[in-house]
Amino acid sequence: GTDGSASYEVGAGNRIPLGKSTITPAVNGTDLHTTIDRDTQWYVQRVLAQTVEEARGDSGMAIVMDTRTGEVLADADYPTYDAAAPDQSSKALYGSPSLSSPYEPGSVEKTLTKASLLDQHLVTPGQKLVVPGSIDVLGESIGDYFTHGKLHLTLTGVLAKSSNVGTVKATKAISSRRLHGYLEDFGLGSKTGVGVRGESAGLLPGADSWSDLSRATIAFGQGLAVTAMQMTAAVNTIANGGVYVSPSLIEGSATTDAKQVVGTDTATTHRVVSEQAARQTAQMMERVLDPEEGVAPGAAIPGYRVAGKTGTAQVVGSKCACYLRDVTTVSFAGFAPADKPRFTVYVVVNHPRNGGGGGSVAGPAFQKIMSHLLSRYGVPPTGTAPSRLPILW
Repeated sequence: GTDGSASYEVGAGNRIPLGKSTITPAVNGTDLHTTIDRDTQWYVQRVLAQTVEEARGDSGMAIVMDTRTGEVLADADYPTYDAAAPDQSSKALYGSPSLSSPYEPGSVEKTLTKASLLDQHLVTPGQKLVVPGSIDVLGESIGDYFTHGKLHLTLTGVLAKSSNVGTVKATKAISSRRLHGYLEDFGLGSKTGVGVRGESAGLLPGADSWSDLSRATIAFGQGLAVTAMQMTAAVNTIANGGVYVSPSLIEGSATTDAKQVVGTDTATTHRVVSEQAARQTAQMMERVLDPEEGVAPGAAIPGYRVAGKTGTAQVVGSKCACYLRDVTTVSFAGFAPADKPRFTVYVVVNHPRNGGGGGSVAGPAFQKIMSHLLSRYGVPPTGTAPSRLPILW
């Protein structure tokens, strides 16, 4: 809106009768509508708080996105301030960490890496890989989260079991520059532009600075930093048939303090990977929830096809500039129905102290949130057979 004004002649401190006067009437502003679904936001906030507390974590974030439009239906942080009485909360809780606090994403990143490899036709979902217990890259030993001997995994199996070693072996087929280009197209390294003050661009090191070790660790989600909103939009690209759609928090359009016009009217799209590569990646992600061989059976929803990926990332200490022992960020990202996605959900928990990982901590939270969404919006099961891509050979 625009303030009104009035001016008039005065004499000896009093208004002069019949003197010159000018009145400019005020112009009302227009209502601002967010894309947030209030009931869903309330539910997501409740599930997130319960998840963080049960895991004895420091904090958490959860985002729900409409797969087709990029509209953000819920954006929850915990702990957070009371919006009804912000003056009674610590200023440290102001803002939205899901947009302003970057972190290393861990293995959720593997979905982007696999989609990039598939798009270049460098691999296939059934490609056979011999995966040792560890692999040496420039003198550094890279291992998996579980101890094992030599495994015979397909590329799907590498994703289903979240193998760092298998991912590193597969990623040797793509150049650093090309992988970097894909990650940029997925939205990493730049702000999403939803319009909220304080949004971070995260950190995606330039390809020229990548060593073989950097390429290896970035391929499985260490050595770069993202925001929860960035990662949600990136995974949503796979759900959306390989097309990135910029996330929106405003219905229609609005102008920010920085004179940037944002909202659903200004949402943009661009293709990142082919429809085939996105479909193959989704089918591989379904196997992550396999009750026998997958790492996140707790994220499955009876009757529905669900695609997802866990993440467990080490955290760098501010004092030592090294990875801290036993301090992690765990997460789960996924979408449903897997073969006709309607929603993308991402849950992150910082420093859980119950010994859990992405599958056991964030996976069940994802399951609750996605189940709520499918019921609330009346999304029926597709009735198609779930992915049966082989995990072992």
